[in-house]
Amino acid sequence: MIFEFPLTAEQRQTSQLNYCRYCMINGASYMCLGETVVVLFATKLEASNTVIAVIGAMLFLGYLMLPLGVLRTRQVGAAQTQADFWVCRNCAAVMVASSALIALYSKHLAVGWLLLNCFLFYGCRAAGLVMAQPLIGDITTNDDRAKLLGDSNARFYIAAVCSLVTVSVILHYNDSISVLSCIIVAGAFLGVTSSVFIRKIHETSSLRESARQPQLPLLHVAIHDSCIRKQIWAGIAINLGSIMLASLSVATLKRGYHVSDTHAIIFSTVQFAAAIIGSKLTAPIAKRFGAKLLFIFSFLLVFPVCLFWLAMPSSFAMPWLKVLLFIPFFLIGAYSALSNSAIVYYFLQTVPKDHQVIGTMFIHVTTGVTASLIGMLASGAIIRSCEYFFGDGIAMFKSYFAAAFVFLLFWLIPMFRLDKPRN
Repeated sequence: MIFEFPLTAEQRQTSQLNYCRYCMINGASYMCLGETVVVLFATKLEASNTVIAVIGAMLFLGYLMLPLGVLRTRQVGAAQTQADFWVCRNCAAVMVASSALIALYSKHLAVGWLLLNCFLFYGCRAAGLVMAQPLIGDITTNDDRAKLLGDSNARFYIAAVCSLVTVSVILHYNDSISVLSCIIVAGAFLGVTSSVFIRKIHETSSLRESARQPQLPLLHVAIHDSCIRKQIWAGIAINLGSIMLASLSVATLKRGYHVSDTHAIIFSTVQFAAAIIGSKLTAPIAKRFGAKLLFIFSFLLVFPVCLFWLAMPSSFAMPWLKVLLFIPFFLIGAYSALSNSAIVYYFLQTVPKDHQVIGTMFIHVTTGVTASLIGMLASGAIIRSCEYFFGDGIAMFKSYFAAAFVFLLFWLIPMFRLDKPRN
């Protein structure tokens, strides 16, 4: 519901509760149709490593559809916009699952259909979340904002872990592509259900009015705001870390160490268990060290991930040593939670409220599209070079992570150039 006056404490509390409920159900949904399951699905379609890297970049390329969210917000407000696009997003997930049927006739066509609907899936997600940061700012105060971010993320990841455990049990008995398709469809159903709670969130009319303002003058202000420009470069760095490490870590398990789908899901469960811990650390780190250092600390986690894969042996003399493979997924999970919270927290602390709508759109489109293009080109070039020199075994993946380490080192520079929050 949209109010013309500031929300009362009771309305904020009700909205925060519904937001946390949405995050919990969405966490269960996303793990049924998120990146890990889609990567496993792509391997069943015999997609190349380059295609898997592209799937990792689709999350950010989807920000091209973000302006559609602003247009919708002008009509129905931020909460209803997110709910509407969440339904569309999950319809796209069902289309992803339908790639299994197309594969019966053409593998190449199925992979193309998979990539198209991955783009629509992430595009609708971006359009739905265009006002997510201002909406969080609207239903919180400076005193409880960090707590809501930590609590909602924790609920998301707790549900995600439970969902991944369930999926791993199912795949233990049957890991066929048809079963993976059903899991994705089940996740889509949960995703539509989660949108019900978003529709119950209260908001002020300021969000809708902000979306209705002429965007070009505000865009001019945003472009010339040095703080926003620095956020963009830092955001690109954060996105590149996810693009270059997350999907290829799953591919390393499957094609480097030849683990089963069930074990791959279990490794991902550790990733999201770590994200729960990372979410709970958001508030104390932000309060103790500030938004800028939270940003920097989260990005530093990409480097031990690369070093770990380099240090791992090509094979394990004793099977129990495979438990060490949990370490990079633990680090990736902590990185995901801390970096996502850092981006939102830093943005809300540095960008004035009347610039948050255009600031959100400008930063997300710029960082998402730029990072996806750089990530696809860099990852694709590195993978093809490594495959040329090392074949398609574990040596290829080790050389990839060595190159990724060097590449990401250069992206430390924009992290340290971030301004301290104005407020």
